[in-house]
Amino acid sequence: ATTSCCTGDYLQHDAGDDKAVIAPVTSGSSATVKGDATWTVRAGLANGNCVSFESANTPGKYLRHYAFQLHLQPNDGSSQFAADATFCPKPGNSGTGYSLQSFNYPAKYIRHYSFTGYIASNGGTNTWDTTSSWAQDTSWLAASPWS
Repeated sequence: ATTSCCTGDYLQHDAGDDKAVIAPVTSGSSATVKGDATWTVRAGLANGNCVSFESANTPGKYLRHYAFQLHLQPNDGSSQFAADATFCPKPGNSGTGYSLQSFNYPAKYIRHYSFTGYIASNGGTNTWDTTSSWAQDTSWLAASPWS
């Protein structure tokens, strides 16, 4: 994440459930934590010009949004899953890195809010749509894989 609070945090799947969160990862982190924060970038399941993120340590499970929150779930082969798991890289909304636009909700981008992953618009009815820090919270840097 590029937000000043969270430059050492990485998008990862939570070991306790299927939700995506951001949390610190360091060279001293466990192999499980490193694996949870490592993604294999695939051609987008719904659009090959975009990308989908497959978990490196649980192959067959992808980052997808459901009710606007990010989850790690197995690909069920449906067109809905494919659309929910496809994100289109754009220049970073903050001017740094990349922003990942939802394929099926193009006004929404992958965002961290309160250390949880969502797709969010710049203003809206959900708390995670707040305009505060939106550009930074929706901008990401690519990193070398942890595992």
